[in-house]
Amino acid sequence: MRSVFFPRLVNGPFGDPALYVYLSHRGEALLFDCGDLHALSIRELLKLKAVFISHGHIDHVVGLDALLRAFLCLEAELLVCGPPGLADQIAGRLSGYTWNLVEGYSFTLIVREWGESGGRQVRFRAANAFHPEDDGRRFCPEGLLYETAACRVRGVPLDHGGIISLAFVLEEPLHVAIHKDALERLGYRPGPWLTDFKDRLRGPDASGAVIEVPLSGGGSTAVELSELAGRIAHCERGMKICYVTDASPSDANLERIAVLATDAHLLVIEAVFSHQEL
Repeated sequence: MRSVFFPRLVNGPFGDPALYVYLSHRGEALLFDCGDLHALSIRELLKLKAVFISHGHIDHVVGLDALLRAFLCLEAELLVCGPPGLADQIAGRLSGYTWNLVEGYSFTLIVREWGESGGRQVRFRAANAFHPEDDGRRFCPEGLLYETAACRVRGVPLDHGGIISLAFVLEEPLHVAIHKDALERLGYRPGPWLTDFKDRLRGPDASGAVIEVPLSGGGSTAVELSELAGRIAHCERGMKICYVTDASPSDANLERIAVLATDAHLLVIEAVFSHQEL
């Protein structure tokens, strides 16, 4: 399987927690925890579509200010997901700044909380000086916090000294592999249409759909989606990355982590070693 998720620890194994995951062929990225972000360029920050914060300790959220500064002047929305209480914590951070010159700005920060008792969503608009606007309760079935055609992220609550620390799993719903030799043989020109083809193949309306395929010699041809899939691709189980940090070593936590990490292609997890084992 060719990788579609490209993860890296922003600060290495011993720095602030921050896992940056680039999504192949989409120019987009996701961030798991938001520690010190100085190692990321502005270009990398602006690729972010969503940020997933395990809990509110300083080493997991200190990078939010740098992220906010990068997005502030853009016509964009940024989703931040985390445990109950995160919206109030972010509201406190935002209230520490003066926002008298942002009335015409269109940036919006959306904070989505989730825990065992359910979820809620709060909106912070630059044009409203980042005053919290409660969107009300939000239903996140089985902890589903974020979903697109390319990926989905679920959260699982773990105990961390009496507070919730969310573990996360990032999954590709279906891996669609393109056969380049088939494209060449059929005279199909590679390009962005392949991303749309993969998304349509994963979607609920795949039956009977027709794709306009550009030809290497110019022009295009219309091909029914399922027929095209049989010609140029094969499907298999998608990639899965698990992210776990700051969880008490209890039996309940360990059981949840084991279930979460089942069949994962990559498990990013905090581990403790003695000096002799380093």
